[in-house]
Amino acid sequence: MTAVTQAGAPQGLAVHGDHPAISARHDGFAAFVASLAPIPWIAVASRRPVAVATVAAEATTVLLLWTPGTALAGYLLAVVTLAVFTAVLATGLRQGTALRCHCFGHDAGPVRPHHLARNLGLGAVAVLGLATAATTAMATDPAGWAIAILTGAVAGLATTRWDDIAFVLGSPTP
Repeated sequence: MTAVTQAGAPQGLAVHGDHPAISARHDGFAAFVASLAPIPWIAVASRRPVAVATVAAEATTVLLLWTPGTALAGYLLAVVTLAVFTAVLATGLRQGTALRCHCFGHDAGPVRPHHLARNLGLGAVAVLGLATAATTAMATDPAGWAIAILTGAVAGLATTRWDDIAFVLGSPTP
């Protein structure tokens, strides 16, 4: 059972104003900023700006992909962002740096090769989207949209739960 403070929030969860979710998001972002510490080429003073730029790039990608006429730019930004993420993870793994995955807003534990596989898969999807956006017109058929939304929802769920899937499918620890 979770202890509750006088403000009505679970113990250990700071309350800003009347909404504990605001604090939880702030704490998650602070943890993301802190997770950049093992990356030697990101100076202490640059960690927060790098984290803000990362979140801004991700949000801008979503907006560009959603806004008619800007999908090509959205896919291009997705490809570049994923390439940077993948390069940082691969370099950290190769050098034995203890990086932690804070992908999708939570601490998913230490970076492992399956994180690279996830990023490479997402990168392949982004490259295919970029090629498609560059060579074809946007679909307007409602059935096509329904299929795309359903496929995206399933793929999004699988991607955000990637660590859980890797754990379930991984070899048992002795």
